[in-house]
This record gives sequence, structure tokens and C-alpha cells, in this order.
Amino acid sequence: MDQQKVEALAFRMVADMAASFSMALGHIGDRLGLFRAMKGAGPLTSEQLALKTRLNERYVREWLKAMVAAEYLDYEPTSGQYVMTPEQASVLADDASPMSAGGPLQFTAPTVANTEKLVRIFRDGGGISYSEIGPEVPEGIARFFGPGYVNFLVQEWLPAVSGLPERLKAGIEVADVGCGYGLSTMTMAAAFPASRFLGIDYHAGSIFRARRASAERRLLNVEWRAEPANQLPRDRRFGLMCAFDCIHDMVDPKGTLRAIRTGLADDGVFLWSEPNASDNPLENRHPVGKAFQCVSPLHCMTVSLAHRGEGLGTVIGERGVRALAREAGFSHVEKLPVQNPFNQFFVLRT
Repeated sequence: MDQQKVEALAFRMVADMAASFSMALGHIGDRLGLFRAMKGAGPLTSEQLALKTRLNERYVREWLKAMVAAEYLDYEPTSGQYVMTPEQASVLADDASPMSAGGPLQFTAPTVANTEKLVRIFRDGGGISYSEIGPEVPEGIARFFGPGYVNFLVQEWLPAVSGLPERLKAGIEVADVGCGYGLSTMTMAAAFPASRFLGIDYHAGSIFRARRASAERRLLNVEWRAEPANQLPRDRRFGLMCAFDCIHDMVDPKGTLRAIRTGLADDGVFLWSEPNASDNPLENRHPVGKAFQCVSPLHCMTVSLAHRGEGLGTVIGERGVRALAREAGFSHVEKLPVQNPFNQFFVLRT
């Protein structure tokens, strides 16, 4: 037995334990507005932050110490004050930032809270449906993906498909499959008013939020449907269909892909993104791959298996994308040269 390997694994476990605790406390700070209260406020004592947020000072003090130890915040030992730097604020207190961690902070702790349910499910099978996964999880997911849509969807992802922005400016029919809160749909609809957009998602609560948000933004070129994605309208010809980080979650991913292929116009394209991880677990021994692989049984796989679905799991990799596309009848699959730490992108044609 290699004692160095034993010790390395043991210390890695301690680091993971610390990370779990840090995320739980980060979730509290995000939910109670502690991070937002520190943004641009300069150095603060625990008393000042507690007063500003109307929270218990003793808990705020201990929370601040933990956030300094986690390297989320800074500390000035001479004055006993705590500081959020502009860089930290960009990650912890700005949902529009391309590196915002608001979504992970909101998503992680409530997802881990389902562990006890999964102990039973590991024995008996089945799953936890999306509607029962916890009320904070859908919003956390929207916050996780939102910065990508705001900062990159129109600016980088769509232009990666040759000629697509020009067609969207001229006006085409677009379907955003598995749209969730509709942030991707609304981002495109606002940028391309001549095109018509359909956002479809089986989760009625998310579609309710999307419909309300689009009305507030006065987007008249969007419609919403709370339906399973494999029930996409077959009587419409779409110039663009999108599925951002959702095919792997679906109960019937193959049926959905067939419906997408059927719904595309002859010159239409399907833009599909999946987590930037490999179907070979040895290649996921880095923070992003580890995060995606570990969340799979906790969320992505279980929401599919809850309805006796395929349960693909979070990580299907490029090989999985190509296999599913081939089975669905797509004739052309191209991996796009989009550099993104969290996603890989593919364009498919019939």
C-alpha cells in the first residue's frame, strides 16, 4: 500500500468536505443578501454588516470568518474589517457577470439536501421529478445559465453558425427546446425582433415565469408552451431550433431529437449544447468535469428516471451527442469552435 496515496486521498476528502460546507454557507450568504450588501461597501465590521442586513451579529461574524477561510472574501486584521474586492463582487454579487456564481450558490445546497431521498432511490430505483426537486433549484439553474445567455449567446454562440445571425435578422421561426425560465428565448427574441420564437418546456412553473417575464419586457415575438419537448409542433418549419443543456435531462431524449429533426426546415439548423465533459470518467478529474459528473445522480439523471425515462445523466460527451444524433436521423453533426469552460456546442442538419 502506498501511504502517500492514502494520505493524498484523505486530504482530498477533507478539501471536498470544506468545499461542501463553504457552498452551504455561500448559499446562506446569497439568499440573505450578505454578498450583495458587501458589494461596493468597502471594509465592514461584522456589526456593521449585521446592522445593514438586519441579521444576527454572532452568526454574521462566524459566516464572515468562514468566507475568508474559503477565500471568498478578504480580511484586514489590524482593523478587524471584512472586504469584498471588485473581483469577488463580480463572482458573488453580480448575476450579469459572465463568471457569476449566484446560480451554483443557489443550486448546490438544495440539491444536496435531497441526499436522504436518494438513499432510498439507490435501493428501490425511480427518481425525484423536477417538480419535486425543490423550489430553489429551477431558479438556481436559471441563474447558473443566465450569464452565458446574456454575455455570449447572441455575441458568440449564434455567430459560430455561418449565416445564422443574418437569417435571424431577416426573420425566421425559432424553437427553444427545454427553455426553462426562457432566458435564452428572450435574449434571442430581444436581439432579433423580425424572427418569431417558441419556448417550450414541460415544467409549467418555469413557463409561467417565462410568460410573465416576456410580458414585462414587452416581447411580442415570443410564445410559450408548457409541454414535453417530444410533443413539438409538427406543422411548423423552423429555421433554427435550440436545446441548451437539457437533452440529457429529458425523459425521452431520442423522441425529442426526432421531433426536432422533423420540425426543422430544409435549410434549418439545430444548435445543441451539452456540458463540457467527457464520457470517459478519467478525463473528468478536474473541477468542471467533477462537478458535472457528481451532480448527475443528484439531479439530471434522477429527474428523468422519476418518469421512467432514459436517464442519460449529465455527461454524455461528444461521443454521446453523435450517437444520439445518428439514431435520430441527422445527417450532419459539427462541433463548433466555441471556447467555453462549461459547455460544448454542436450544430446539426437534417
